[in-house]
Amino acid sequence: MNHNKAFIIVVVLLSASVSGYELYQRYNAEEEPRFQWPDKVDIPCNPDSTEFDCEVYAQVSSTPVKSLQHPTNNEIWIAALNGIIASWDGTMMTEIGNLSNVISNCHNEQGLLGFEFTHDFSSSQEILLSYTENADCEGGSNLSGMVIASVEVVDNKINMNSLVELRTIAKENRNHNGGNLHSLNDGTYLWSLGDGGGSSDPYGNGQNVHNPLGTIQYFSYGDKMIEPVFDNYGNDTDYVLHHGLRNPWKFDTDNQGRLWIADVGQYCFEEVNVVPLLTQSNFGWSEREGMHIYDPSDDCSSPPDALTDSSLTDPIIEYPHVGGNCSITGGFWMDWGPNSLQNSYIYGDFCTGSIWQITESSNGFESNYVTSVGTYITGFGQGINNELLIFSWTGEIYNLFES
Repeated sequence: MNHNKAFIIVVVLLSASVSGYELYQRYNAEEEPRFQWPDKVDIPCNPDSTEFDCEVYAQVSSTPVKSLQHPTNNEIWIAALNGIIASWDGTMMTEIGNLSNVISNCHNEQGLLGFEFTHDFSSSQEILLSYTENADCEGGSNLSGMVIASVEVVDNKINMNSLVELRTIAKENRNHNGGNLHSLNDGTYLWSLGDGGGSSDPYGNGQNVHNPLGTIQYFSYGDKMIEPVFDNYGNDTDYVLHHGLRNPWKFDTDNQGRLWIADVGQYCFEEVNVVPLLTQSNFGWSEREGMHIYDPSDDCSSPPDALTDSSLTDPIIEYPHVGGNCSITGGFWMDWGPNSLQNSYIYGDFCTGSIWQITESSNGFESNYVTSVGTYITGFGQGINNELLIFSWTGEIYNLFES
């Protein structure tokens, strides 16, 4: 989803040095003048390539954000932005849990953003959740943050009385939340966080390695607690695996132990980053946007700039805001799904519905256009039988298949 507007989390102690006008500017910094959210209308999936077709796979009550194959049952669980988690067995949609009372939906980017089955789900019957905490949507006194929580599943239903908030991260604005959760094979987890919101990273979070915002967090979970895997500083900085990100809405790992991160750009460029999973990296925001020196006054015509700072990592692929493109939506490393997309990374654009695949050869990485499905793409998913699912902003879930 385009992540250019709003997530106000004002956890501020007012002082005489901060004027009312300055607070007003901070509050409204989330409104980026070059981006306007489109009307939220249903645009059916209609590939422009004869090689692909799509059909309605399922329908949910709000914007779908993630689907996961159940560890033991022949079904997938689907999380929606409004806080509903439902199971789908191919014929019936059943509500598993409703988190609407604990989340905030003040803005298009807020709500339930991710979930994961714990690595020992068969015995623990627990899932982890990522969401924006509940808050009053009126005015600048909104207090809200990013939350990671655990909850128990009893008889295939979420027991809300068991919910435990494990960690809350304060933010300045409503947008740029990240929020994706990902389970690794060794029982550890990753959690993405945006830079705190607003235009041009106004608080400098991206380049502050000691701040959790603008990072991929790395932790273990057990006994209703999360803990950092690293032990370098003895504080919250140990959670930081990667930083210098603007809004890593989605990411995935591949069979070579690499991490693929789709990071939403500011005004000009969207990007895909690839690094060895545990090689701590700085992706440059807000010194860089894509492969370019970041300049908020830029008209997006500047050519790529050679990277001179060896501590920064440039993306492998970028694409500009042309032809209606506005915001990257990641993305999976495909070792399943349509044959022509396997052994590649797929990603799309929220506004145009275009989809690309990145392949690797001895000459490096190459991105090629696959098709445009037309609909507003908020995510991709894996179906019960490894179907490639397209999540639409208005709640439709489509199966994209080779025709």
